[in-house]
Amino acid sequence: MKKSLICVALSALMICPLAACGDTGAVSSGAPAQDGVQNAPAETQPEETAPETLPSNLPDSDLGGFVLTLFRSGTSFIEKGVWSEELTGDIVEDDIYNRNKYIEETYNVKFDLLETASQHASADVGKYVQAGDDTVDVVLDGGQFISQSAQHYLNLNELKYFDFSQPWWNRDFNNGITIGGKLFFTIGCYQISALQGVRHVIFNKTVGSNYGIDTVGYYDMARNGSWVIDVMTADASKVKADLNGDSVFDTNDQWGLVGENYDTWTLALGSGFRCAEKDADDMPVITFGSERNNQVMDKVMRLAGDQDVTIFAQRMKGVSDVWATVSAMKKSNGMWLFTIGGLGNAQREMTDDYGVLPVPKFDESQDRYYHDASLGNSPTTAVPVSASDPDTVSFIMEAMCWASYYQVLPDFYENYLNTKLARDEDSVEMLQVVHNTLYYDLGALYNWGDMRMTIENMANKPENTLMTQFAKTEKKINKALEKTLATFEG
Repeated sequence: MKKSLICVALSALMICPLAACGDTGAVSSGAPAQDGVQNAPAETQPEETAPETLPSNLPDSDLGGFVLTLFRSGTSFIEKGVWSEELTGDIVEDDIYNRNKYIEETYNVKFDLLETASQHASADVGKYVQAGDDTVDVVLDGGQFISQSAQHYLNLNELKYFDFSQPWWNRDFNNGITIGGKLFFTIGCYQISALQGVRHVIFNKTVGSNYGIDTVGYYDMARNGSWVIDVMTADASKVKADLNGDSVFDTNDQWGLVGENYDTWTLALGSGFRCAEKDADDMPVITFGSERNNQVMDKVMRLAGDQDVTIFAQRMKGVSDVWATVSAMKKSNGMWLFTIGGLGNAQREMTDDYGVLPVPKFDESQDRYYHDASLGNSPTTAVPVSASDPDTVSFIMEAMCWASYYQVLPDFYENYLNTKLARDEDSVEMLQVVHNTLYYDLGALYNWGDMRMTIENMANKPENTLMTQFAKTEKKINKALEKTLATFEG
């Protein structure tokens, strides 16, 4: 067990200057209100820049050798932005290593990493909480899974040193997922796995050119607001090809869109679909069955549900591993015009030229783009109720997030996303648009009554069945919501 430590202020401790960079945090903006429901009470934030290093607002402190234990899965969905064992020569990994050393030396703390063999670290947190074991200070896991056991975590808004008004925290995420002002998990800019996982459209310039499609013009559409789902649907329908000449269209052929059922949700969110909004008291209101959502799904299903144009992992036949197959297709030349996902290593070795775009809007009247990371797979940060000294934990994580904003994030964008994975300056610009337009749907995150899964599974059939599904599941949705609210009241 750890002993609780008290922060002792030191007047002589100096913070080393750090390199400045622009704000890569999200620009907050509310979603279009549905059926008279108010948007979440998030403030509209202007895009910020940091011409000089912004202060962390943390007091000069000696934390007496406090050991902060980070808990993550060691097998799946690993948040790499919090830990680097040693200097490796990789710029970003070395930044992470040096950032942790800087915090350790500046505040007299130590970082420790504890990994679980479980796919999701939150699945193992209960045993620490129930035993009163204060080993784990910070849990890194997908918000969808942490949200299912909110009783195991502290309300981060009540911890002393978190300053979520600062640009190094994801304010859109925080504003979007609070319930009654309570925040049980968050995303900071040290979480590069979450940033890399923000989902957007990737398009194959080579395939488009072969069919006379002006794919370079997509960039101007994205800039002027005319990149809409109808354009993506129309162009996707032009490129299907029987590559091996066997008259059977399968995983060996070329498609308009290659992906998975989750892409249906990504496209719906991008067009303004909302499972839930929040009222003036920051409480969720279900909007799943709204007429606006029904209109969105009419358009989304013309693409995601068209099995003559789109091939998703869940619909693949005759393959032993659909996920390995869809991954291989995304990496292969000449097999798609569009795919959706985070800009990881999937396309890095392709010789076909490709570019990056936002998820398209519903129509040109929509005032902004909307993007999210995988709600289950992108790690978030939580502090268990059994943590030995929660305020000290908040101090160290605030320092880590602030230092990451200056020491890690610039190189992450410049050397990883912008240089290694994006192939042209237009795509670099589009990546910034994507990362500045994050939006997290509270109802999709908590998935009350399987709302988000209903949208995903709709891709298995060609028609929009939203209203029928809502009629069947409305009671289940409300019951699940009531259960969550009871947890928050506890």
